[in-house]
Amino acid sequence: MEIIKQGETEYRLLTLPELLPTDEGKDDVLLRTIVAGSAEIEHYTFWINYKCPNCTFEKAFGKDDYEDDWRKIPTKFKCDRCNLDMYEQQVNKGQLRKVLLSEQGTANPLHLTGFIYGDDIHKINPGTKLNLLGTLRSRKTTPKDLTYKRLFDVKRFTNSDDKPVFPTDEEIGMFKEMDKSKLVESFAPHIRNMYLVKEGLLLCCIGGLESEYSRGDINALLLGDPGVAKTQLLKFVTKIIPKSDYVSGKSASGAGLFGGVDNLADGTRIGKPGTVVMCNGGVACIDEMEKMNPADRTYAHEVMESQIFSLRKIGIDITWEVKVSIIGAANPKKSRWNSDLTINENVNLPDSLYDRFGLVFLIRDIPNAQEDRAVAEHIRKVRAGELESILEPELITKFINYAKTIKPVEQQETGDVLSDWWVQLRQVEQMEGTPLTGPRANEDLHRLASAYARMDLSETVTPFHANKAIKMMNDSLKTLGMKTPGEKQDSIVTHMNKDEYVKFVFNKPITRAMAIVKLCEKPKWFGSEERADQEIEKLLHNTHQLAEAGDELIWV
Repeated sequence: MEIIKQGETEYRLLTLPELLPTDEGKDDVLLRTIVAGSAEIEHYTFWINYKCPNCTFEKAFGKDDYEDDWRKIPTKFKCDRCNLDMYEQQVNKGQLRKVLLSEQGTANPLHLTGFIYGDDIHKINPGTKLNLLGTLRSRKTTPKDLTYKRLFDVKRFTNSDDKPVFPTDEEIGMFKEMDKSKLVESFAPHIRNMYLVKEGLLLCCIGGLESEYSRGDINALLLGDPGVAKTQLLKFVTKIIPKSDYVSGKSASGAGLFGGVDNLADGTRIGKPGTVVMCNGGVACIDEMEKMNPADRTYAHEVMESQIFSLRKIGIDITWEVKVSIIGAANPKKSRWNSDLTINENVNLPDSLYDRFGLVFLIRDIPNAQEDRAVAEHIRKVRAGELESILEPELITKFINYAKTIKPVEQQETGDVLSDWWVQLRQVEQMEGTPLTGPRANEDLHRLASAYARMDLSETVTPFHANKAIKMMNDSLKTLGMKTPGEKQDSIVTHMNKDEYVKFVFNKPITRAMAIVKLCEKPKWFGSEERADQEIEKLLHNTHQLAEAGDELIWV
């Protein structure tokens, strides 16, 4: 128990297990809880005036007459003079909403029915942590009951959601100077290599820029053989994202994951959000998605695209906001991934669900003596506690929180680069049963580009970030064995020397910004944008091998 002082008044901050019968009726109770569900709006009587049908006798009752408890207002009253049943001459009603209050982060949470009144009924959403000031009461469901049901009348409340932890000025300076590859290396350091997947998951945690018509959250799916640390990657995400949770699709229903209907002790039907809805504003990690009931899995479609969850049951009509990134994992139908089969034949998930994942990675477990020895040595170091992380998880969390505050603006050239590549991707003939190249892929490219800009702590999304987004999606598709644009060209470029590559970049008219991005794709020659820009200056003004044609440059 903690004592909270507000002005000259002291309140006892209690959790649900600490709430005892001796606290009933007391005004100093401040309850720490989380909203786990809400019912429809109802009306209640807070003042009533009775009149005798025979004489002029009247009698009024209000909740103020009964220690502010409206439940004690009599529903029937006899005239003191005539002993006849009086009728209701005037009834004043107010609004209330029943909510299910619960514990957070416990294996077997306790529950309590709360009552919210007045305008506050519109201010409480499921998944919100609250400190509730109110009064504990107990009532029998029927007169013959021997036990009492607990109720909590809420007078006022304050949001107690854990505020994001932001870095200090010194840490922000360190982040700006830091090589961002250190973030990827510090992501799940107990798992060897897998930097492509780690970088993709880090982008999901940071998220892209939300617009009026497009979500900013990036969804990712990990496919592959059992035992390749998919679960460990998901659990590390929950370690660095405070508002997140891990759940196995094998043991979860659609109601448990997204939302369903529950009945309170008094028979009231209440909409109860699931794990994903409770992660609103964070990340939901769903393992073994292929083992979910197909009917339950369809709940994910609306959440992953529209970021809302609609619960439509008898007596319940609720729509919850669910701005959440979903990171899923799935194993192949057979014990191992079969390269001769299509994606759908390996993992039985519908195309409509695949299409909603911005990134899909295939992780294989292919025996290799040298790599297996390295993995075994890495595991030994982890078990012995010899592994050193570059950045602690707390610092990664601070970086993500700070990066999310940046709202980078996308340049026109950036959109052109992304659109050009997506159009080329659509022209590539893929094997039957390979989704992931539809219009949603184009939107995901923009999300990835803005996520890369946030990772660089940049105020603008440049063509440089666009090409990093293209490379990420390109590499993720290649893990699935899919064909991507420019594969033949890439093989030619691989065998070029520096001079040949520079001439290749400027072979066709190209903007200066785009040229810098292309040159930076060869870090062994041009390690930074500054060095690439210096090379362009030399070719343009010193050796005169480049000519300007409007806003573009071309090899002379």
